[in-house]
Amino acid sequence: MIRKYIKIYSLLLFVFSLITTVNYAQEVDNEYQTRTAFELSFKPVKKLKLSLSPEFRFDENYSLDKSLIEGEASYKIFKRITFSGAYRFIANQRKTKNTEYFSRYSFSVKVEKDFKRLESAFRLRYSNDSDDDKGANDFLRYKLSANYNIAKCKAEPYISVEAFQQLSNSELYKMRYALGVDYNLFKKNSVGVGYKFDYFKNEFLNKHIVSLNYKLKF
Repeated sequence: MIRKYIKIYSLLLFVFSLITTVNYAQEVDNEYQTRTAFELSFKPVKKLKLSLSPEFRFDENYSLDKSLIEGEASYKIFKRITFSGAYRFIANQRKTKNTEYFSRYSFSVKVEKDFKRLESAFRLRYSNDSDDDKGANDFLRYKLSANYNIAKCKAEPYISVEAFQQLSNSELYKMRYALGVDYNLFKKNSVGVGYKFDYFKNEFLNKHIVSLNYKLKF
């Protein structure tokens, strides 16, 4: 089973490198970003989860580009179905003008299905933001994800693919491919590292995102 998912990771890496190579041939711009986040979460009642997550985003020169804080409430209405709503407040730092402040909200429904140690999920999300500085508001986001719980191992790898549909014209705005691993340090504490590749459908632009996060559950 582990060999199977190693092959999947290898295939995704090949696809990423192929797309990047083709785009370089077309003189496509490549942006690089680093993100760090700290997530606090707890369950006041059995099916309700509340979380708060500050995050800092840095450009390719490791200068602070954007800082934000997001709160989210998730409620599991059935065994495999979860509804959630989130609000994000963002400070967009600018070198040549004053810092811009704006907010984002989103509503999601997620359906989960387990296959022994493989956990898969499909998430449909409405958001008034594209997660970057480009594009109009109002998006539907379709995300497929899977993570594998390796027996007697604290590391849990994951992969995902997500499509961003712009509602103003019903066109595909961009695709996001991601992979990474979460590592359980000790009870209710974990650290994760990941890589995201954003492929913009109607622009000569790619975005490469490396992320580091720390999660603490109460």
